[in-house]
Amino acid sequence: MSGISSIGFGSSAIQNALTGIDRGIAGVNQDAAIVASNGLAAGGSGDAVTNALIDAQQQLLSVEASAKALSITDQALGSLLDVKA
Repeated sequence: MSGISSIGFGSSAIQNALTGIDRGIAGVNQDAAIVASNGLAAGGSGDAVTNALIDAQQQLLSVEASAKALSITDQALGSLLDVKA
């Protein structure tokens, strides 16, 4: 193997980080739908809204962690490419 293809960890780490970001965003969208539907419904459950808001905060932290992992992977790959060059 030569070039970037010999750096095997990079593509899987990037894919894992992007998957984490996608899942977090999907979770926030689902939580937003719960909040919106319960806010519009007469007599909606406050517990459902509270749980959705708490989960949305957890999803935000997950997205931030995945973005940080993506940044670290990018920096590591840049360093490896500098060393290899």
